Amino acid sequence: MSQTPEDELYRQEARHPVRAAWIAGAETFDRFGRVLQPLAVGLVDEAVDVVIFSPAPAAGEEPACVPYEVVPYRPPRWWRRRSGTIVPLVDQLRDRKVELLWGLDGSVAALTHALSRAAGMSYLLSCYSLADAWRVAEAARGASCLLAASEPIRDALVARAGCPADKVRLMRPGVYHVQQPTCFAQPDRSVAIVAGGPLNDFAAFHSVLLCFAELVVRKYDCVFFLLGGGRAERRLRRRAGQLDLNRQLTFAGRRPMQQLTGIFKAADVYISPTTSDRIDMPSLLAMAAGVPVLAAADQEASDFLQDGRTAMFFSPGDPAELTVKLTSLLDDSASARALAQSAIEYVHANHSPAVNVTALAHFCREAVPAAAEPT
Repeated sequence: MSQTPEDELYRQEARHPVRAAWIAGAETFDRFGRVLQPLAVGLVDEAVDVVIFSPAPAAGEEPACVPYEVVPYRPPRWWRRRSGTIVPLVDQLRDRKVELLWGLDGSVAALTHALSRAAGMSYLLSCYSLADAWRVAEAARGASCLLAASEPIRDALVARAGCPADKVRLMRPGVYHVQQPTCFAQPDRSVAIVAGGPLNDFAAFHSVLLCFAELVVRKYDCVFFLLGGGRAERRLRRRAGQLDLNRQLTFAGRRPMQQLTGIFKAADVYISPTTSDRIDMPSLLAMAAGVPVLAAADQEASDFLQDGRTAMFFSPGDPAELTVKLTSLLDDSASARALAQSAIEYVHANHSPAVNVTALAHFCREAVPAAAEPT
């Protein structure tokens, strides 16, 4: 893996201890648990001690995947931020001798900003969405450091939120990855094709159903899975029945990100049929798991999705194009595995958990300088 001069600087700096509080939202660990876990484990060796403040009960994946104390809190209503939640949380922070706050995603930007002002502490803030550029603008400008999950998000924070460029740091989601593709490894079984995302865009997922139906007509030996839930799910279920897909298709519902790695181990192709202004974590995890990804074009926030290098793009809502692209992978498993291998190499070079741990420890110490030595 290539190292930058900044990487060398991070390794050489003095490791004075830092006590930090991670501020999580209701869905933070559900969405980003696979990213936060290696950070939490790695910081143990970097002399950065962490306490986690997470809503109770937390939705989705519980933050038990990290080796730190978890302090539950009641998510504040906006009109009660100061009196109903802030004062007790500030007391908890001071009792635990916290020196620095880290808002783990945009959903807790306002809360982290308010805690910072009330407790007199510096804070970091992670941004995983282009919408954060205007949604968290006030909180972003007050942060010691902004951690942007992709280059487009970094650029949006500078251009739209007015954040100084030297305060916005690129820290791509770090994920563990396999060494070789796992797709099409068992030719004696049916090909497993997984499509996922919020089931809100009926047209996008309807095109997936039409593609699946066409594969059945052409007698491809496949089984299909839809991951996710949303307002279009009932309508999609009815349409799947009309297309006579009930025997081959399973609606698997919403799954925490922590479960996706296991799901992708059994998958041969992953389809991301909708675009979003947020980082497409399922597609990144599929790439890391050695599965070729078919993604709707114009994934602006997810710069790791690159047509022909890490994924194969298709026009969203176009079942004919999706069918052509998908059958090209089914008919040429060697090309499918080559695409998956290229994606693994990209993840290895750009989404290293170890590099992120070193960088995050540096950002923490940058925000909380070591106490001056006595004279």
